[in-house]
Amino acid sequence: MLEVIGIIFMVQGFGSLIVKEVFNGSEWFLMEWATPYSPWAHIAVGAIGFFLAGGGAASRRRKRA
Repeated sequence: MLEVIGIIFMVQGFGSLIVKEVFNGSEWFLMEWATPYSPWAHIAVGAIGFFLAGGGAASRRRKRA
Protein backbone atom coordinates (compact mmCIF):
# COMPACT_ATOMS: atom_id res chain seq x y z
CA MET A 1 0.00 0.00 0.00
CA LEU A 2 2.88 2.34 0.75
CA GLU A 3 4.20 1.83 -2.78
CA VAL A 4 0.88 2.94 -4.27
CA ILE A 5 0.83 6.12 -2.22
CA GLY A 6 4.43 6.80 -3.18
CA ILE A 7 3.70 6.32 -6.88
CA ILE A 8 0.74 8.69 -6.65
CA PHE A 9 2.96 11.32 -4.99
CA MET A 10 5.65 10.86 -7.65
CA VAL A 11 3.19 11.17 -10.52
CA GLN A 12 1.53 14.23 -9.00
CA GLY A 13 4.80 15.99 -8.13
CA PHE A 14 7.00 15.25 -11.11
CA GLY A 15 4.16 14.97 -13.64
CA SER A 16 2.67 18.32 -12.69
CA LEU A 17 6.10 19.92 -12.86
CA ILE A 18 6.75 18.52 -16.33
CA VAL A 19 3.34 19.57 -17.63
CA LYS A 20 3.72 23.08 -16.21
CA GLU A 21 7.33 23.78 -17.15
CA VAL A 22 7.86 21.84 -20.38
CA PHE A 23 4.46 21.94 -22.04
CA ASN A 24 3.31 25.30 -20.56
CA GLY A 25 0.12 23.66 -19.35
CA SER A 26 -1.91 24.37 -16.28
CA GLU A 27 -1.33 22.82 -12.87
CA TRP A 28 -2.93 19.51 -12.00
CA PHE A 29 -5.84 19.75 -9.60
CA LEU A 30 -4.08 18.23 -6.60
CA MET A 31 -1.00 20.42 -7.06
CA GLU A 32 -2.69 23.82 -7.47
CA TRP A 33 -1.69 24.75 -3.92
CA ALA A 34 1.97 24.61 -4.96
CA THR A 35 1.83 27.36 -7.61
CA PRO A 36 3.54 30.02 -5.45
CA TYR A 37 6.24 27.53 -4.42
CA SER A 38 6.92 26.09 -7.87
CA PRO A 39 9.15 24.24 -8.82
CA TRP A 40 10.49 23.31 -5.38
CA ALA A 41 7.19 22.05 -3.99
CA HIS A 42 6.71 19.79 -7.02
CA ILE A 43 10.19 18.37 -6.62
CA ALA A 44 9.64 17.85 -2.89
CA VAL A 45 6.33 16.01 -3.39
CA GLY A 46 7.91 13.80 -6.07
CA ALA A 47 10.90 13.04 -3.86
CA ILE A 48 8.66 12.16 -0.91
CA GLY A 49 6.80 9.78 -3.20
CA PHE A 50 10.06 8.24 -4.35
CA PHE A 51 11.12 7.53 -0.77
CA LEU A 52 7.68 6.21 0.20
CA ALA A 53 7.64 3.80 -2.74
CA GLY A 54 11.20 2.68 -2.03
CA GLY A 55 10.53 2.24 1.67
CA GLY A 56 7.38 0.22 0.99
CA ALA A 57 9.22 -2.07 -1.41
CA ALA A 58 12.09 -2.56 1.03
CA SER A 59 9.78 -3.41 3.92
CA ARG A 60 7.89 -5.91 1.77
CA ARG A 61 11.18 -7.58 0.85
CA ARG A 62 12.19 -7.79 4.51
CA LYS A 63 8.91 -9.41 5.48
CA ARG A 64 9.41 -12.19 2.92
CA ALA A 65 12.89 -13.09 4.16
